[in-house]
Amino acid sequence: MNLHPVNNLIAMKWKPIDDSKEDKKSSEMIWTELASKVDENEGQTLFHCRYVSKLFYENGGWVNIDGDTYLENADTFEQLELLNAIGIPYAPFRHYFKNAGEIKKFSLIFPKIPKYWKTFHLVERAGSGSFRVRDIVRNDLGVYHIELT
Repeated sequence: MNLHPVNNLIAMKWKPIDDSKEDKKSSEMIWTELASKVDENEGQTLFHCRYVSKLFYENGGWVNIDGDTYLENADTFEQLELLNAIGIPYAPFRHYFKNAGEIKKFSLIFPKIPKYWKTFHLVERAGSGSFRVRDIVRNDLGVYHIELT
C-alpha cells in the first residue's frame, strides 16, 4: 500500500480477474449442490422459474411476485409461506419488459417441504393475473423448475 501524497489516502493496486481460470458453475448448479448438502432437519425448497412475457402486449407488459405466495399440500391444505424471491420484484413494484416474448428468470425460496407431502400446489394469492401451479410431485432434493405462462 502507498499513501497518496496529496491527502494521505491509501492507494491500492488492483488487477482484473481472469474469469477463464475460474471454475464456472451456473447459479442453479450451486443452489442444487447446496441443497443436497443440507442437514435432514433443515433446508429449503427452491423453485427456478421462467416467465415469458405476453405476446398480446406490444412491450411485453410487466411481472412481479406477491409476498403472499405459498406452497399448499394437496391433501391436507397445509401451507408454507414464501421466504424470499430472487431476481423478481415484490408487488407493488414491477419488472417491465421491453419486448413481447421476453424471458424473465427468477427463483423462489420456501421452507423445506415435509416428507409426508406427496403433491402440492404453488399459489400466488394476488388477484387477477396471479398464478397457480397444481399437483407438483415432491422430490427429495427440494429443487423444482417451472415455466409460468
